[in-house]
Amino acid sequence: MLFTTELQDVLFFREHEAYVRFKEELDAKYPGSYEVRAAAAQAYRLERIGSREGFIARMEDYAQNGGADVTEFVPLRREDVFEALRNGTAENGAARREMAEGIAGGWAMHLRDYGRAVNYADNLAILELGTGAGMGTWAVASQLRPGSVLVSTDFDPLCVKNADGIARHLGLQDRMTGLLANFRRLPFADASLDVACTHYALDEAREVPAILDEMTRVLRPGGRFILCARVNPWDRQKKFMEPFGIAPDECDALLKRARMHCGPEGLTEWAARAGLALLDRRDYTPEHSHARTVITLAK
Repeated sequence: MLFTTELQDVLFFREHEAYVRFKEELDAKYPGSYEVRAAAAQAYRLERIGSREGFIARMEDYAQNGGADVTEFVPLRREDVFEALRNGTAENGAARREMAEGIAGGWAMHLRDYGRAVNYADNLAILELGTGAGMGTWAVASQLRPGSVLVSTDFDPLCVKNADGIARHLGLQDRMTGLLANFRRLPFADASLDVACTHYALDEAREVPAILDEMTRVLRPGGRFILCARVNPWDRQKKFMEPFGIAPDECDALLKRARMHCGPEGLTEWAARAGLALLDRRDYTPEHSHARTVITLAK
């Protein structure tokens, strides 16, 4: 179970363990009240960071001195073990399907196109970064073509098991699996994969250029990386930045300096440096939700 986000990891990278303990205590004290937990966490951030200047100083400190060693995997609590096992069942896979199909006709209007972009040919070895709730995983798995295989990775054991549940529901256990992995140090040989894909994981990651470098390493020549991300990172980071007086037009530059998702242009710039060329970009703007883009890159 995650207690922080990528921006909180950056802001508190020098006191990460203390911040995680604080968030864990909040979760235990107010398990059914998100609003109370969110208000208490914001009050803590305001007290610790103090001001706009303090916020910018922390971002710059991370830019100069931070890196990938804040946290790697999400630790399992006792209750998480049982939840992870439930997530790996065919029943949970059916629930993921119902959820994905329900949103694909509405705000997730991009979902089927994303799955088709990943499954562009038969006999592909496909890597997914970030199983998460399994929406992107379902989009890819439900359109898996003959001879193709899918490995869905996450650093949260609960999320990884969503992939196993989807595989069981679809009867794809021999062609699909979940795997606990670090996106910046993947357990795959050089040039071993045909396709990599991610559904919003780069939005929620630190050290994005390092992840793109890792994509270049594991993809074969001509391999593709398909990613879905928010067009405007402010849509995700507003609740953390706005209380400190950070304006929307300042958001992307601060995130880019700290090597976080800073918009499609920043992603494609970093990708080009990593050796991944832009093949296609399609933007989607559903009603009552944020704009998102599906980008196809090639090695």
